Amino acid sequence: MTSPRVLILANGPWNDADTVRALRRSADVCLAADGAWAKARAAGVPVDAVIGDLDSLSADERADLDASGVTKIEFSRAKDWTDLELAVDHALRANPSGIVIYGALGGRIDHTLTNLHLLEKGLATNVPIECVTDSESIHLVDGSFVLDDAQAGDTVSLVPVTESVRLSTQGLEYELHDEDLLRAASRGVSNVIRNQPVRILVAHGRLVVIHARAGREATA
Repeated sequence: MTSPRVLILANGPWNDADTVRALRRSADVCLAADGAWAKARAAGVPVDAVIGDLDSLSADERADLDASGVTKIEFSRAKDWTDLELAVDHALRANPSGIVIYGALGGRIDHTLTNLHLLEKGLATNVPIECVTDSESIHLVDGSFVLDDAQAGDTVSLVPVTESVRLSTQGLEYELHDEDLLRAASRGVSNVIRNQPVRILVAHGRLVVIHARAGREATA
């Protein structure tokens, strides 16, 4: 049996319903974390299961969920985990080929940081987990990584999450050759893709790879 590709919808900012619909078409299974179900319903995105304490849904939305026939995996509000972590753990039990998370970034900074840290569950289980927005994709890397969907002119930022990361790169305007990036420095921000393939080899440490598509990236 083929391992499923799972899309998890979180209840953070949603800006482009077309992005979500495209992600849904490429996924075998779609899970919604709590209030993301209402957003998915409004966008016409079919969901296979809703997971969480459901405290972000109004009484009317909960009634609609009950009437929809969508599987509901409900937890107590007095829980130790976020709804998104519960959804990630549920997806990992199916031994998926990969997990894509939409709606996990932006909004509250505590949720954003925690959601990014959930990518470590992918490294621990050897399941690729990717956080996406309408313009960016985020990966956590601790070994060899190839950025398959990149194009020349796109922006790639390499952000250490350990104190230092030793790495080499291929396909970027400013290459690194067995060099160190430090967490307390900004050297890895806003590199540019020169050509394919884009390869990143981490010899030591862990690195967040942020890919922003040309013309859609945000600046600060």
